[in-house]
Amino acid sequence: MTAPMNRHELRRRSTHEALRQAALKSFARKGFANVTVTELAREAGVTERTFFRHFPTKEAVLFQDYESQLEWLAEALAQRPASESLFDAVLASVAVFPHDLEVVRQAATARTELISAERIAGHLRVVQHSFAAVLTEFVRNRNPDAPNIELGAEVAGSALAAALVVAVENWGRNGCVDDLGELVLASVELVRSGLAPLT
Repeated sequence: MTAPMNRHELRRRSTHEALRQAALKSFARKGFANVTVTELAREAGVTERTFFRHFPTKEAVLFQDYESQLEWLAEALAQRPASESLFDAVLASVAVFPHDLEVVRQAATARTELISAERIAGHLRVVQHSFAAVLTEFVRNRNPDAPNIELGAEVAGSALAAALVVAVENWGRNGCVDDLGELVLASVELVRSGLAPLT
């Protein structure tokens, strides 16, 4: 059973969400490039310093859905039984993520509408690298005696991270109308099959 959140954590989450909402509204109204961090902080009723405690950059607001998933994924993977296959463990962990689909939808839509493909790609490389690090560590810890485990863990972690990130971005580019869970499953299954449908 999870311990209840203390007041500090509740306030932190409330501020984080207020900043995210203020940013999404301002970006939609004025355009991403025309909004400053100063304005975002003022609209959320906080200082710029507080903004930067929550988001390292203005772009990071548009990728917040990934950041929250990243923290949660490491914990979820650690709870999976050792007898479960790597792919099943990843899919099961992702499937039970308590995400707010509307937050994910807003972020994906905002990314597509408000920032250039080059900026999205640059930030997604960072996000994907972070997911790969979590997944690589999971594979390494689960198979410490496997031959050439360092290479195997990095390849598996990178491939699975790419599958997860691409599924969400594909969903966003296509108007967030498909079933996100099905896209994630299809993406991971492509990796599991060795890309069999494409070879």
